[in-house]
Amino acid sequence: MYAVRTLRLVLAALLCLVCATGTQAATVTDLYDASVRSSDRSDASRQAAFSAALSIVATRVSGRRDAASKLGAAVGNAQRYVQRYGYNNGQLEVGFDSSGVNALLEQASLPIWGRERPTVLVVFPGALQGLREARAAVEQTAKLRGVPIVWATNEISEQFNNPSAAQLQALAERYTADGVLLARVSEPVTASNLHWQFAFNASNGEIQEMQGAAEEGPHLAADVLGRYYAVVGKEATHVVMEVAGIEDLQAYATTLNYLSNLSGVRVVNVESLQHDVVRFRVELRGDVETMKRAIEFDQRLLPQASATADAAATLAYRYNPQEASIK
Repeated sequence: MYAVRTLRLVLAALLCLVCATGTQAATVTDLYDASVRSSDRSDASRQAAFSAALSIVATRVSGRRDAASKLGAAVGNAQRYVQRYGYNNGQLEVGFDSSGVNALLEQASLPIWGRERPTVLVVFPGALQGLREARAAVEQTAKLRGVPIVWATNEISEQFNNPSAAQLQALAERYTADGVLLARVSEPVTASNLHWQFAFNASNGEIQEMQGAAEEGPHLAADVLGRYYAVVGKEATHVVMEVAGIEDLQAYATTLNYLSNLSGVRVVNVESLQHDVVRFRVELRGDVETMKRAIEFDQRLLPQASATADAAATLAYRYNPQEASIK
């Protein structure tokens, strides 16, 4: 019991340090792409591969493991959403139209999780370092679910049972991760018998746990993060947003492009420009709070008090050129 209690305290401390040092979102560039095995190049095999690929993409984009089951007959008609495809070493590589897939998910009342996603630090104890199949399963599942991961080094993993505050601080600074996914071993030590713990920087120290195989760790992280960051909602919500610090054309274009590509945003219109403040009217799918979480996550826009007469009805931010320049 003492060891488990100590491990919880260590994980909580690590998470606090990650929060304190700041985080950086990772962009999942292949969010709407999937590669599946195809037995041959016949039309029947190709259609089956399209369906399998669409199921993968629907799960990745929605953050929901059961997404494919919610799409009904659309999975069997996956070709209509295909933008490009090609064969490579027995694999059919498929790229889907993002707008079409998003519309499909919306029709099925499924959420949409954008390309900017939290980075998760995976920590394996020393007993697991030699299990290559476990590491491969984690990496493959993380890619399938669209969870960017970084690995703690063998040296760090071996020190994790009794780290000092300085070591934890160095680890946070080194990896700049948004969440920690920790595997603990059970007897017998196998890739299918792990105890997973996951926490991320917006969870207020709450730790999610489960027992399962190596691939269950990334599934756990994706399920938790998807529930927090994915946007669901057919009804449109309108919000007024003012962004200060727009001092040149590049800042204006960067901000407009950023808002337009947030997963919860349908339409962005510019209402006015006064001095360095641009006023936008934004149409959302889902609620305002989800969009605010997404903006807070990557810090390209920093919240501030509104100076307008209708401050209570206006979201106010300041353009952050330091973050915008490295995205």
